[in-house]
Amino acid sequence: MDELRRAALITLCAQAIARFWAALDAADYDTVARGMAPEGVWHRQGRALRGPEGVRAALAERPAGRVTAHLVQNLVVDLPDENTANARYFSLVFRHDAAAAPDGPVPLGAPLSIAAVSDRLRRGAEGEWLVVERRSRPVFAAGAG
Repeated sequence: MDELRRAALITLCAQAIARFWAALDAADYDTVARGMAPEGVWHRQGRALRGPEGVRAALAERPAGRVTAHLVQNLVVDLPDENTANARYFSLVFRHDAAAAPDGPVPLGAPLSIAAVSDRLRRGAEGEWLVVERRSRPVFAAGAG
């Protein structure tokens, strides 16, 4: 694969990752679910969410008043070939919980966590990048020792 093709595929992969987290923060759970491969597994909060339906069901449990911001940093994407990718990055997370969905900005508190995330992705039938597996481990956490 030539350098220009590699750069284009890496950019598309990075956009798929950013789109996933942006959709989660916007409570657009259908877009989040569409970012998962049918056989995909998202290891999230001690649970293995399997495929788009597993992700959609888990996210439906989120409180209506939850506001999150996931900031993706230090993203590195490796391409073993044109159809598979491995990505690693940090996710800085802010969260605010309220009784109901807020109408405007919420108070800015301390970050909830910084996690090291690793993704395995593959290209779908229409060229879209889909999550095959997403794992994260906390690096910093609010209230940690």
